[in-house]
Amino acid sequence: MQGKPFLPILTTVSRAIRTALALPLLVGNALQGASGPACGNRPVLDWGYWGQGAPNNWGTLSPEFDLCATGISQSPIDLNNLTEDPSAPELIFNYGGNAAEVNHNGKVAHVEYAEGSTLTVGTQRYHLASMHIHVHAEHQVEGQLFPAEMHLVHRKEGGFLGVVGQIYRLGEPDPVVQQLIDAYPEPGQAIKSGFTLDASRFVPGDMGYYHYDGSLTTPPCTEGVDWYVLREIRTVSQEQVNRIAALHNGFNHRPIQARNGRVVRYKRLRPRQ
Repeated sequence: MQGKPFLPILTTVSRAIRTALALPLLVGNALQGASGPACGNRPVLDWGYWGQGAPNNWGTLSPEFDLCATGISQSPIDLNNLTEDPSAPELIFNYGGNAAEVNHNGKVAHVEYAEGSTLTVGTQRYHLASMHIHVHAEHQVEGQLFPAEMHLVHRKEGGFLGVVGQIYRLGEPDPVVQQLIDAYPEPGQAIKSGFTLDASRFVPGDMGYYHYDGSLTTPPCTEGVDWYVLREIRTVSQEQVNRIAALHNGFNHRPIQARNGRVVRYKRLRPRQ
């Protein structure tokens, strides 16, 4: 499979950047922990993807992050032992070109999307709120690791979330991913605004998907998230993966979480009409 060649390159990028940035980031984390509020004897520390703020420690960094350690429906997971659900509703994307703004919090570069694009799943209607990319992919499929995964985050009334996951393997560059890379802020900048992004270019050609009940993959790891991971796997180039990795200090993925008996349903591929 093409999922493996990216690993040594990502590791090299990650190690080089970690070595260069380790001291200032550790100092920054310490300062944030010292100046932030504390509950009992537990100071609030900054979260991240390595060092003291790494995913395995998220649940200890703040009382608000407890679910990261104690939750029973956490994401991501390995999508295996699947149950086919022919009656599952279609994913109906009504995406368009809307104003966008990129906010980089130092861990993940979020593209905040203006209201106007929706996703309908059965009786549920979600509004596209933001999108971001993880390297490598957070979800696995039958144990296979992939180089990147995009998350399209949707909200509906009541604050509930629905996330569409698009997994990528190595191959030809993806023009939509490139548009996001080109929109990222310059080094040292946190925000870049004033551009339009046509989200309809994210709509898959095949409409099959995996579905399960999960959580946010970043603190506070809130549960009750409807996950729809697309079965269609797109391609990105090694250069695109490296560009994203460099922006995120080498990587920004959470390890696979315990399944805890959850059922993963899937709907077979069906060409877009």
